[in-house]
Amino acid sequence: MKSRVRIAVLSGVLPLALAGSACSSSGEGDVAVAMEDWSIQIDPSSVPAGDVTFVATNAGPTTHEFEIFSGENGEVPSEPLPVSDGVADTAGLTLVDEVEDVFAGTEAELPVTLESGQYLLICNLADHYEQGMTATLTVT
Repeated sequence: MKSRVRIAVLSGVLPLALAGSACSSSGEGDVAVAMEDWSIQIDPSSVPAGDVTFVATNAGPTTHEFEIFSGENGEVPSEPLPVSDGVADTAGLTLVDEVEDVFAGTEAELPVTLESGQYLLICNLADHYEQGMTATLTVT
């Protein structure tokens, strides 16, 4: 089941909004996700199990997506995923949820419920993962 996603277009306050979202999360259980060409940075990198809302802000000029994967036994690979035709091979991982088409200068919220373990966060549009758009979240 897909989670409801809100997308808000940011106005002239984009630099201030991005600075705030990249540096801290807005509430307990929130994870600020700063997406740029070609990185994903999260704050915090560890949260308690339960309800988590990812607040993904696209600060780059390119459209991105935000995908959350879990692995077997609560572990995700420590090595980079294999890439074919510019897209990461996520075989063996389970897609928890995603937000597609996070356009430049927009923000999307993705509420999910997470169990303890590690989660792989990626943009898997062609060539994006391979250029460094990945992060790992630990849920305790």
